[in-house]
Amino acid sequence: MFRIIRRLVTWLILFLAVAAMGYYVVLPRVLPVKYKEQVEKYANLYDVEESLIYAVIFCESRFDPNAHSRADAKGLMQVTTETGWWVASRVDTLDGETLDLKDPETSIAVGTWYLQWLEEKFHEVQPTVLAAYNAGHGKVSQWLADQQYSEDGYHLEEIPFPETNSYVKKVELVQKLYKLCYGM
Repeated sequence: MFRIIRRLVTWLILFLAVAAMGYYVVLPRVLPVKYKEQVEKYANLYDVEESLIYAVIFCESRFDPNAHSRADAKGLMQVTTETGWWVASRVDTLDGETLDLKDPETSIAVGTWYLQWLEEKFHEVQPTVLAAYNAGHGKVSQWLADQQYSEDGYHLEEIPFPETNSYVKKVELVQKLYKLCYGM
């Protein structure tokens, strides 16, 4: 009987050690929580969920502040220069003349403000917001006005761009993982 208890305790300790290693060593490498101070700051300032900001950063740049896309999107949240200037013209604390979208603080500030603006514009329908972040709000507004893609003008029944459709699903999945793993 003593052997069985000792063996169970050994297995329990081993299990807890592996679980702890997974949580504290593997998880932060697979699902990072970088730029925490900036994400918290702008999540609170613009009332956007931290998990959503992290998911967008993860899917857009994998936390590489120097990321640069073919569409000329830059930084952690992959904002285009035009969108950055447009946001800067609406936010007193940002200067369009000196806007550096590869600076993590600036990228998170601009990207989070833009997410909040999209949430207001699209009535907080998250798949629609994410489609607009990826494909542009003008394009998504066209889709919402077309009964082929939206029956109610708020929800997209179908996203005609496969890349945008995939993006929306990926960001939503990653956001769920951030919520599950980090309790956000």
